[in-house]
Amino acid sequence: MESVTMSRKQPALWLLALLLLIGGGWWWGQHRAGGARNATLIVGDQPGGVQALLKAAGELDNVPYRIEWALFPAAAPLLEALNSGAVDLGGIGGQPFAFAYASGARIKVVYAGRSITAHSSQASAIVVPAQSPLRRVEDLKGRRLATIRGSAGHDLALQLLEGHGLSARDVQWVFLNNAEAKAALAHGSVDAWATWGAYTGYALLKDHQRALADGSQLAAGAGFFAATDKAIADKHTQIEDFTWRLARARRWLAGHQDQYAAVLAKETGLPGDVAKFSIGDLITAPVPVDDRLKAEQLAILGRYQRAGIIKTLPDLNGAFDSSFPVYGQ
Repeated sequence: MESVTMSRKQPALWLLALLLLIGGGWWWGQHRAGGARNATLIVGDQPGGVQALLKAAGELDNVPYRIEWALFPAAAPLLEALNSGAVDLGGIGGQPFAFAYASGARIKVVYAGRSITAHSSQASAIVVPAQSPLRRVEDLKGRRLATIRGSAGHDLALQLLEGHGLSARDVQWVFLNNAEAKAALAHGSVDAWATWGAYTGYALLKDHQRALADGSQLAAGAGFFAATDKAIADKHTQIEDFTWRLARARRWLAGHQDQYAAVLAKETGLPGDVAKFSIGDLITAPVPVDDRLKAEQLAILGRYQRAGIIKTLPDLNGAFDSSFPVYGQ
């Protein structure tokens, strides 16, 4: 079926907004720890992202260079800024990375982390209203399914559809951002919503919706930090140090979930139970940037190609930089 795109914001507008924000000093937080100006590492982040985690784990103490943080509402504008060189480094999921790379983004994976469990968490789910007649994935046939194009939610839905004998053509895609999709589901404009993290937690715990299906039986994919070639060449030492701090913070999180949930709730304004629900996919361990990641990216891209959102499979040989050591190995 044809897809419907209800949000028509141009990605380039995010970059313009970012440049204006830099000039005005808005949205930017920074951690100064000495070092020359040219040692500054500009890191793209999202609300409740790695800045909050690193701070909670004590990994922003005694940093021998300056970190500047650029905050974005979602992965798409972060990737736009990263590709343009407005930021050096940014944390993104494997799915939006694949979509951006297939669309021509000139960025490389420098760090990868995977859930310490074998599967994805219940925080990645297709959500429906409590009284929805939909009970099985197969019931989505012919229905309106909202998600962000090229997102973790989109790929989750594609995997679940294909796993239950359906294809992308069997549903009507409605591409919305998460805030729009939440409202559309509440008002009955869509029948289901494929999302993740705190959005799923809020839907289940506060809006009293239910999960039609989730990712708990799917293999856990990897999340990435990606960088530009210029940043890799000019700031290799800073990126290496940053990724080691990130890996240590992820390990800290595994043993301090309640503590971090409280920090996350304070940083984002989320209810405590929603914050706790959402951190399952954040408990990861670093993994090598190797052929396994390339195979996973090819699988994601294959699903995107079958769904018709990319035309050809890109050459992934330039998508990864394995020059950074893996923490703990």
